[in-house]
Amino acid sequence: MLVTSCILFACSSNGSASAGNGGASNATSDNSGGGSSNGNGSFSYTIDGNKVDVKSLYINGVKNLAGGRLKIEVTNTPTSEVFNFSIANTGITTVLHYSPSLSNYTDKKSNEAEYMSHKYKNYYGDSVTITITSIDATHVAGTFSGEYLSDDKKPVPLEITDGSFDLPFTKDRDKVN
Repeated sequence: MLVTSCILFACSSNGSASAGNGGASNATSDNSGGGSSNGNGSFSYTIDGNKVDVKSLYINGVKNLAGGRLKIEVTNTPTSEVFNFSIANTGITTVLHYSPSLSNYTDKKSNEAEYMSHKYKNYYGDSVTITITSIDATHVAGTFSGEYLSDDKKPVPLEITDGSFDLPFTKDRDKVN
């Protein structure tokens, strides 16, 4: 999943324009391909004690799916960090001991929390809480925090706290199930 995100990001970034000064983006998009690099969203988090306010955010996809599910995938453009959530579209969702598998891929109700670091290392939600604080027809806002584990043979924990997002829904040419 995260590899696909990186490929999607690499392909789509060829057509986006970024300004200097901290990677702030002034590009606009009609979201017809599902992604957006415009300034209509915000995303922040604290990792290793460092607060990160993403200045150049690529919105791979934010979709309100059938069955009360929400899919969020975003990339911090300058660092190539990727966050991916599959959660309930209301209230609090807790992701416990998530590990990608074929059954999770086919189960559209599986709660997921994934993070790919700037070193392209994958981490999976071991105990992550995501709270939807606001949702309407055009955007979703919320918070997240918790512990992720690396996909190493001996998993290494990573704490990500004080996460927040306010993101527009993306349009897609293809129907998402």
